[in-house]
Amino acid sequence: MNRAPIADTELLERIGALAPDGVTRFSLMGGAVRGAVLAGTSMVARMRANHELGVLETLALGQAYLAAGLFSVTLKDGDRATLRMDCSGVLRGFSVESTWDGSIRGYLFNDAVRLETPLRSFDLKPFIGEGTLSVIRHRAGAEQFTGTVALKYGRIAEDLTEYFLVSEQTRTAVALSVRFDKAGRVAGAGGLFLQAMPGAKEMDVADAEVRLAELPSLGSWFSLGRNREELLAEWFDAFETEILEEGPIAFDCDCSKDRFSLFLGHLQGGVLEKMLEEGPHPAELVCHNCASRYEFSKEELADLIKGQSKKNGVPDSR
Repeated sequence: MNRAPIADTELLERIGALAPDGVTRFSLMGGAVRGAVLAGTSMVARMRANHELGVLETLALGQAYLAAGLFSVTLKDGDRATLRMDCSGVLRGFSVESTWDGSIRGYLFNDAVRLETPLRSFDLKPFIGEGTLSVIRHRAGAEQFTGTVALKYGRIAEDLTEYFLVSEQTRTAVALSVRFDKAGRVAGAGGLFLQAMPGAKEMDVADAEVRLAELPSLGSWFSLGRNREELLAEWFDAFETEILEEGPIAFDCDCSKDRFSLFLGHLQGGVLEKMLEEGPHPAELVCHNCASRYEFSKEELADLIKGQSKKNGVPDSR
C-alpha cells in the first residue's frame, strides 16, 4: 500500500499530539454487556489523504471506517468482514473491510458528490436515502456468512444497530463521530458500541444505552487529546467497567505492485497487447480500496506479455 503524504503540517502536528489510534474492548456489570471504544483520528485523516475526499465524503467514509473498526473486535483470528451499503442517495454507498487484527480499508461508490448548496448539517440521511446494509463475514476455512437489512434510518450508526438486532439477534447500540475544525481538517474521530450478552437484565442494558446516549461527541472528545481509558473511567465507572483487551486500528491495505502484476498477467483477450500499443505510458492501476497507484512501463507490460506467451506455450515473436 502506498500512503499519500499529508501535506498539511498543522494537521500532522495535531495528530501527533493526540493519543494513538486503537480500540479497547471492555465489559460492564460483570459481563452483562460487552463493548468497544475506538479512537481513529489518524486512520480517518490518512484515509482522506489517500482517497482525496471532501468534507462530506470524509464524514461518510470515516464513519464507515469507524464502524468497521468496531466490528473487527467481533472477529476471530484470521477472519475478516465487509460492511457494504447500497443506497439511493448521492453517496451511492460504500464497501469497507476490516480484519481481526484491526486493518481497515474501503471506498465510497461516489467519492465526488456535487452539492447544490453548502453543507449545513452533518446528518447523512439526505445523502444516503433508501437501500440496504450488508455484513459479509469471511471466516478462515469456512463458508462466508452474509446478513442484509433494509436501511431504516439512513444513518450508519443506527442502521448498524438495526443490523445486529435483525440479522444477528443481538441488542446493540452504536455511536460514530467525525469532527472537523474550522478549516475543514479532521480534528477527531471515534466510535463506541455496546452489546447485551445472553442473560443480561433488561434494566442493566437500558441503563447502559441511556449512558451511551448521554456521551459527548466522540470526535470532540478525541480532538481534545482525551483517551479511551479516560472516557470509560468518566462515563462508565458506575457500571463496573472491566477493560479486557487493547488492540491496534489502522488504515491499511494489502495491495502491492506484485499483486497487480499477477492480476495483469491473468488478463486475456489481448488486453495487455492493447495497453502496450495504445497507451498511455506508463499504465497506471489504482486500488479502489485504498487509492494507491501503481505504474507499469512499456517494458514491464512487454515482459508480462512474454510471461503469458511462455505459460501458454506460444513462441515469442517480439
